[in-house]
Amino acid sequence: MMVWCDNGIVDGKFMEGVVYTILTAGLPITSAQRVQGNQIGRQRQTAFDVWHKKTNFDWLLWVDSDIVLTNEALQLVWKSAHAVSRPIVSGTYFISKQMENSVMEPYPAVFTAVEGDKYLMSYVHPLPPNELIRVDYAGFGFLLMHRSVADKMREFHGDISFFIESMDDSNTAKDTFIGEDIQFFMKMREAGIPLHVHTGATVKHMKRFAFDEEYYKLYWITMANSMQAQARKEKEAEAQAPAPSDGST
Repeated sequence: MMVWCDNGIVDGKFMEGVVYTILTAGLPITSAQRVQGNQIGRQRQTAFDVWHKKTNFDWLLWVDSDIVLTNEALQLVWKSAHAVSRPIVSGTYFISKQMENSVMEPYPAVFTAVEGDKYLMSYVHPLPPNELIRVDYAGFGFLLMHRSVADKMREFHGDISFFIESMDDSNTAKDTFIGEDIQFFMKMREAGIPLHVHTGATVKHMKRFAFDEEYYKLYWITMANSMQAQARKEKEAEAQAPAPSDGST
């Protein structure tokens, strides 16, 4: 079963990715659920409850409405998941805190906890290429979850909401906001459920940025450096190639 949450509008690239992947993946995705609204915590909880309480599907695939799903990424996540040892596996996408800047700093939505302070976490950066790794937190943008996760969560925590955002208003010295996705993973850690991420299952995360002078300079300087590096490699390869034979003995 596939689920997504939106506010009434989705990116066309999202829909293209979903349709193409479902048509070509050859996986047993036979149902879909859409939850419309403007409160993401409630939307995710509704999707979670409907799947767990009103269906008998073993697997739930979460795809956010600004993610561009691909067959290749979904196959990697699907093959990495296991009902017992790896009941929840995330793909990889990138985020930034500078959402409207021309040169955003990209980091993977993959995190490790900082013990002793629930408000701190570290990016898994640099990201190890094409590996299945165990982590503490991720995003909900591209996530495959087995029914046993919901069973264990409710057995450990009771029938509560797992997606309530929180903030400690009394602590003004640092950022104490915890989003709905991290809240879920915190509760999952408490229940002893492992989270894995496949760093090779990367998908596009559709966000906006400004086409301004800074981006213009960054792009063309990067392109020039890349072309110069490629030219150097070709020259080195030519210098190391053996001289052609003239046929004489």
